[in-house]
Amino acid sequence: MTRVVVAMIKGGLGNQLFAYAAARAYAIRTRRELWLDDVSGFTRDGYGRAFKLGQFPVAAQLAPPRWRLGNPKCLKHKAIRSVNKLLPNPLRSYLAEESDKPEDQLTGFISNRQIVRLNGYWQSEKYFAERAATIRTELQPPPFAEGSADADLEAELSSTPSVFIHIRRDRYSPRLGSGYYDSSITSALSMLGGCQFFVFGDDLEWAQQYLDFHGAPVRYISDGSSDELRDFRLMAACRHAIVANSSFSWWAAWLRRNADKRVWTPNNPGWPLKPASEWTKVPNRLEH
Repeated sequence: MTRVVVAMIKGGLGNQLFAYAAARAYAIRTRRELWLDDVSGFTRDGYGRAFKLGQFPVAAQLAPPRWRLGNPKCLKHKAIRSVNKLLPNPLRSYLAEESDKPEDQLTGFISNRQIVRLNGYWQSEKYFAERAATIRTELQPPPFAEGSADADLEAELSSTPSVFIHIRRDRYSPRLGSGYYDSSITSALSMLGGCQFFVFGDDLEWAQQYLDFHGAPVRYISDGSSDELRDFRLMAACRHAIVANSSFSWWAAWLRRNADKRVWTPNNPGWPLKPASEWTKVPNRLEH
């Protein structure tokens, strides 16, 4: 029987991308086939989120029902998790992320079991850095229709000194204050010279009221109610980025690699979300 790794996918789009990327790199590293559990992680999702990776050219198959562990809160799932924590790595068939441990909890995990299941968000580039080119290829969002207004906007964003700014505030905690964005905008203007800002997010009214662009051109693209895959592709097209403390904008900033790309990121995101190695960390305060 072929050796397999089954990754439980959960959370919003950004977290789904992290779970896939880490599992994909692990599958390549350990010469396993990758299967995605697209059900268990969403059985009790309080936000009504659903599996989105089917719209990306991922190199994986959907796990059959017999390979799913079911709701992470159910007794069977909890029992398997608890037992595996007591076993040495070669005997473990299940690995749950521990956010306070370094990345070698997964990169150094070697199991002799035929089927290995992974459960985690794995929000660090180090889990898949050695396969970055492969991951970028497999996580390209679906293209826009040729000749559409979105395709034209995407071409504009990719060919001009564009900087996306991502705002997350609606029913979101902890939130970034205006100080982080003001510092990042000032730094972008200093480092890039002439640039244009494109604001995405769920509270554009707040951005219009509190952010100072010092006379630089700015366009407000999304109010958070539009298709998130559209926003994601447009954000990824921008040459530079000022990200929120959000896995969604993390991936939009990381996905397309430009030689001159600059990314500003909060020094303290309030989550176990680690910036990519070359990004500029900006001091910030969090609002709860």
